[in-house]
Formats: sequence, structure tokens, C-alpha cells
Amino acid sequence: MTLPDQVIALVAAALPGQPIGEIDPAEGGFSHRTALATIGGRRCLIKAAEAPAKRADVRHEARVLALLRGRGLPAPELFALAEGDGWTVAVSAALPGRPGMSLYGQPELLPQAYRELGQLLARVHAAPLAPPAPDLSLGERARAAQAALPELGLPPALSEELDRALAHPAWRPATARLAHGDAGLHNVIWDGGVAGLVDWEWAAWGSPLLDLAWVGWTMRWRAVAPALWGVFLGGYRAGGGAPEPPDPAALRALALGQIAGILVRVRDQPPARAEWLRRAEWSVGVALP
Repeated sequence: MTLPDQVIALVAAALPGQPIGEIDPAEGGFSHRTALATIGGRRCLIKAAEAPAKRADVRHEARVLALLRGRGLPAPELFALAEGDGWTVAVSAALPGRPGMSLYGQPELLPQAYRELGQLLARVHAAPLAPPAPDLSLGERARAAQAALPELGLPPALSEELDRALAHPAWRPATARLAHGDAGLHNVIWDGGVAGLVDWEWAAWGSPLLDLAWVGWTMRWRAVAPALWGVFLGGYRAGGGAPEPPDPAALRALALGQIAGILVRVRDQPPARAEWLRRAEWSVGVALP
């Protein structure tokens, strides 16, 4: 995917005196225009968006990455956020390796990948970062999704199921911790091991169980071996995560609530809405995670 001239100009203005070269397509990047580039001698990832909702996502991720800078967490370093009349652009460090999605084609690597993903998420959840603002609250996100549900025109039984999930107390824990928000192998970079977590555009503060629930949901959706759930939890405990098995009812509520939030996000995108409606209907009929 090539980058428009306006995007290149924004990057050049945000990082003056740093030559831009070797622009190549980036693997993944389904939600935004993305490219790899060498800027000032550093290999970088450029992420750009022009639709209002996508521009908000790029701003959100840049805001979170700025908060994480220097914290020793497995997140890319943010170099710049730039905005013009039609584009929002973020430039961050490009992590070495390949997208974790490729691991689904190599089942022999999945135990290591899920164990290391659990360890990395435990580090994220242990970070001593206080919630910076109400708009970065998972509880507020759940309330907004719950308020919007009646407008989506979903089948009544599904709408009621999602409403119950969003009302579950797991969305409003006594202590809020940082959660990645879209955790799974689809958002890791693999370099002989899990090198880091990318795509922090859904990160917020709330229950860290959301990340566990979403990893569990993605495992069910992709039909990986059920034993790998135990491998993932073992890695999470080894990394300092909660030693007790997570409450299945809470995990189910968080996974279904996450899907409800996605349906709200894509309500004006017919193809994405149809796909996530299909996933929602499938999800209410299976044990989660």
C-alpha cells in the first residue's frame, strides 16, 4: 500500500531534518494505511487514517504509546503524531519480526507464543499507571456501548444477551489497570519469540481480565487446541498475573461486551457489521473462553 503525498509531507514536517526513504508495504495493517519506512536512519511504522473514526483511533493509540514511553513495556516507541486537513498520522518504531497471525500456520510454535503472550500481558497489567482520564476507562466504554445497543437493530435475544454482558460488574472493577484492549496473536510481532504488542488503539484502564477474555475468545474463534488456553494462563501466572483461575462468567461477559462495542463501532459499515453480527451470534452459542 502506497502512502499519499499528504501523509509523507506530514511525516516530514513532524520529523524535520530526518530523511525519509525505503518505504515498503507493512504486513497486516487492516484498519489503516500502514507502511514501513526508514526515517533518520531508524526503521519506522507509519500509520495513517482519513475517516473520522479511524483518525480518532490513531490519536488514541498515539496518546497511549506516549503514556507508555520509557515504562519498559512491550510497546513500540512513539516518534510523532501529525495531523493535517484530511489525515492523522502516527510514526512509531518498527518492531523486528513478522505478524503473529502467521503463527496460526505453524501450530508447533503456538505453545511458546501463547505462553509468552501471557507473560507480556502480565507485565502490562502490573504497570503502575493510574487511569489518566475518564475517556480512557473501560467502564465508560461499556456504558456508552450499552446505551447505543438499542439503536443497532439487532435481533432481540442477541441484544438482550449483549446488554447483560455490558452490565456485568467485571466492567467496573474496584481497581483499574491498563489493558491492551485487543490482545491476541493477531497483535503481536514474532521474532523467534513474542517481541512485543502492537495496535494499542483500544487500550484503556479497567479490568485486565478483558485481555484474558479476548485472548480466550480469539482462541475459540480460530479453533486452536483447547489445551493452549491452559498454556496461556500458565504464562500469565509465571509473568506475575493473578494466580487464581479467572471467573468464567466474568470472561464471558467481557468477551461478549467487547463484541457489543465492536458492533457499535462498525454500525455504519455494512460489511463489517454483517461480519461482526455473525461472530456475535456464534459467540453466544459457545462456551467462552
